[in-house]
Amino acid sequence: MQNRKLLLFIPFFLILACLVYLVLPAGQDGPTGSAQAREDRTPTCAVENQPVVTDPKTITVNAGEKIQAAIDAARPGDTILILPGTYNEGVVVKRNNITLRGQLDGTTRPILDGQKQIGNGVIACGDNFTIENLHIKNYQANGVVANGPDGVTMRNIFAEDTGEYGLFPVHSKNVLLENNIVTGSSDAALYVGQSENVVMRNNEAYGNVTGLEIENTSNALAENNYLHDNAGGLLVFILPDLARKETNNNQVRHNRIIGNNHENFGKPGSTVSRVPPGVGMVLLGPDHTEITGNEIRDNRSAALALVSLRIFFGDRNDFDVGTEPEGNRIYGNTLSHNAYDPHPAAKEFGFPAADIIWDGSGADNTFDQPDATTFPPMLPTSNWSPLVSNAYGKVLGVLRRFL
Repeated sequence: MQNRKLLLFIPFFLILACLVYLVLPAGQDGPTGSAQAREDRTPTCAVENQPVVTDPKTITVNAGEKIQAAIDAARPGDTILILPGTYNEGVVVKRNNITLRGQLDGTTRPILDGQKQIGNGVIACGDNFTIENLHIKNYQANGVVANGPDGVTMRNIFAEDTGEYGLFPVHSKNVLLENNIVTGSSDAALYVGQSENVVMRNNEAYGNVTGLEIENTSNALAENNYLHDNAGGLLVFILPDLARKETNNNQVRHNRIIGNNHENFGKPGSTVSRVPPGVGMVLLGPDHTEITGNEIRDNRSAALALVSLRIFFGDRNDFDVGTEPEGNRIYGNTLSHNAYDPHPAAKEFGFPAADIIWDGSGADNTFDQPDATTFPPMLPTSNWSPLVSNAYGKVLGVLRRFL
């Protein structure tokens, strides 16, 4: 009887929401000011432009030799083949069309070990850069950084305790990360930032603050990744104060996002340090993200949260990016045993326990997950008209200010 009464009430509520929507001012998703630019601390290098050779060669590095010496001798188009052994160095690749390839001995990879004395394992800035078949560990800052290339491939790398990021392409185009395993990162294990045309597939991340992160990036696909035992499983973010101002047209599909309940050990004050442990996926202000076919289970705080950028930056009014999520589609995911014991950090945001959490922000967001527990208890679906959906979200936003 109570459910029947609730069903009768819903049409009246939606009509009321539409009426309220017509008299409320339109929400703003554009920049609200010129935010102060953040210092870019990403490692860089200057590209040495040389013609690609017509007779590419393979330069072999034996145990006890220096990988950097081989890189310095390589011409664009050459391959550096690294034989099994341990190499205690960090290397920089400044030329285009260079491949760093470890020679496998069964499943054993050559090891780059920074011994916690070196900042970065590999820094690359040349186009068409490939790195594969290596074990990279014990660096202070990052495992592999690709800053600026058009054409990046990172494949079959085991990155372990490499500082903030494991694999870190940024300001890049046409990126492929596949068949990698990353653990021990104090920010994101598999990260792509301020980039476009990205594929991240068949990777595993565990024991990190976040498993996989798409930040200020468009046209990215995250597919068939296994993200488990991190503080947060997968993030799609738009952040202020960066050179690229959008996170748009990304796909997250067929990933396994399981048991991400690790304590958050991110650097205090960093954005990622605010991610509550136990959330499978956080969508922070992105536009036109498709979330489908994912298995999201055993995450103690929530399966998925779609929220405004203002949730993480509640004390700030000045943004140089749109803050509200728009046009995101969440459907056809398998959700089970989430939100069973929300972490205290999750409770501080003021949301009750639920598989899917939405703060009512943005426009044209749809949730076709009929068996999920949700907050609010009713979410817009693809069957709702845009008018009703957006009115409902606006009313929810107003209510949250007073609750």
